[in-house]
Amino acid sequence: MKERAIKYVTDNRQFKINQAKAEAEHRLSEALAIPEIAKTHEAYVNLRFKASIQNGISESKVQAALNSYKAALKAHGIDESDFEYTPLCSVCKDSGVFNGKVCDCVWKEYINALKKECDIVNKAPFTFDDCNLKKINNKQQYQNLKNYYSFMKQYSDKLPDVNLKNVVFSGGTGTGKTCLASAVARNAVDNGKSCKFMSAFEFNNEMLLAHTSSIAERTHKLHDVLTADLLVIDDLGVEPTYRNVTVEYLLLVLEERTRAGLCTLITTNLGADDLQTKYGDRICSRLLDKKHSRIAAFDGKDMRPL
Repeated sequence: MKERAIKYVTDNRQFKINQAKAEAEHRLSEALAIPEIAKTHEAYVNLRFKASIQNGISESKVQAALNSYKAALKAHGIDESDFEYTPLCSVCKDSGVFNGKVCDCVWKEYINALKKECDIVNKAPFTFDDCNLKKINNKQQYQNLKNYYSFMKQYSDKLPDVNLKNVVFSGGTGTGKTCLASAVARNAVDNGKSCKFMSAFEFNNEMLLAHTSSIAERTHKLHDVLTADLLVIDDLGVEPTYRNVTVEYLLLVLEERTRAGLCTLITTNLGADDLQTKYGDRICSRLLDKKHSRIAAFDGKDMRPL
């Protein structure tokens, strides 16, 4: 996902630069179509070339020829600077680097491209600013969610360099799991990290498509799920169970992402016992392994710090 965003930015910037240079060259061609300008330009270029390879031509003669050319341009309302390529960015001069760091012009383009690549605005419509905890009247619930939000803000700022790679939000409908998951995803992408945000139904269907594809196609279909800096699976447990797919591919994804040191966030209405019943020991051991994971129960229980 990041690779595609970077390629888009690189290709798009080069296209704009080439286009700007071509436009400058076109303006020169249009000016040289005017006989007076073409004549004085040719005289100046020829004299400058002769002066560079033979003695006896004074600099004053070359300057006089240049002045005649500029006068011809001015007579037609044209300035010599009109033929120069003006960099799109005045800070980095289109190098993409300023003071040893990626220039803001490139970074902004990259973030915008990454947002489109991840489809994050549609998939994750809520930000941390959208989650207004002041509306919550229950003091205990307010404090718990405040702790969760503080924890997950740090998590999304630091990922994938966090101690706990996997986080599970468990709780009833309407308790704020998806809202917080959305905020985490949006913040991660704003920080330049790739995110694959999908419902459990979408995940299940994509895994089914991968399972029924050729090996080459399967690798392609699994790529983003396995390589995104953050994978969010929303509402795990409501999806149908496909034989040789639902549990097997969830296990594969969790194992591969843990091995790669990538982060996975799962929301579910199921508690630990229900997760155990539906997905078995292998899945639960990966999701609830205290070495790599934390389960956040949206029922008033505290969440351990990073």
